Amino acid sequence: MRLLVLLAMLQAGCLSELDEASLGMECGPRDLTPECCLKKNPGQWERCTGSSELARVAEEAAGTVGRTPSLVAKVAAAGMAGVMMTAVHIGSAERRGVALATDLLKKVEEEIVRCVRSAEQEVNEYHFGGKSPTREQCQEVKVGERTTWAAYLGLFKHETAWPCLSKVLDKLLKGKYLLHPRFYVDPQTGEWVHMPEKLMSQIVAREGWSGLRGTIEPDIVLLDANGVVVHAYDLKFPCPESNGAGWGHYREGVWKDWSQGEVYRKVLRVTPKLASPQDGIIREKR
Repeated sequence: MRLLVLLAMLQAGCLSELDEASLGMECGPRDLTPECCLKKNPGQWERCTGSSELARVAEEAAGTVGRTPSLVAKVAAAGMAGVMMTAVHIGSAERRGVALATDLLKKVEEEIVRCVRSAEQEVNEYHFGGKSPTREQCQEVKVGERTTWAAYLGLFKHETAWPCLSKVLDKLLKGKYLLHPRFYVDPQTGEWVHMPEKLMSQIVAREGWSGLRGTIEPDIVLLDANGVVVHAYDLKFPCPESNGAGWGHYREGVWKDWSQGEVYRKVLRVTPKLASPQDGIIREKR
């Protein structure tokens, strides 16, 4: 129980000086809360950020295997998702999603890009005085033995973008969006469906994060009035920025050698898009 409480406090804010001392943790005045956690638990991205998808990105960049994360941290992060008014559905021949109005979609995507660019600027300002990291800096090790600045910055730029995205999407699409939702194959029907937070928590508590292998977690999905997924987005923060944004590829499992975009298209039955500070919105190519 004490461990769960401490992890919850880490997710919500840095521990008091007394608690930090008792843990042997030393965090400077400019340290971000997840950064404090990572100093104490190098490489444990799921535990410190609450996102298994971000942890996967870090593992791909660092070539390491993630450790068991905190259930409390994940539940806290899941709370950033949009407040749902309806059930979430994946489109089909019988249930097609109704496209968002062109002007509304344009405004939504403009706001997504604005949040992404704001997160890029804020984190770069925090770590590099507002300058973009060089290629050499991106490749330098930041945390643990093999985690690079590129992976580290990408994770924290995601985390920095969530509050902005939540605010603007609440204003434009209240109850019709989700941030980092998870989808899985229903064992009873064999169909891909949205995974409720309660079920996800139960799986993690019973099996650990390995129980979620084979699921997918796009950064943003937009829904129509009936709760059908009509758009999906992934945020990308290239490091260095000259690399340009691109879809990552799965290195193992049933989706081996597939790009994230290809998987999202097949599973969610929409044309997924990337959102990056430099390139704005990019459609996944067929």
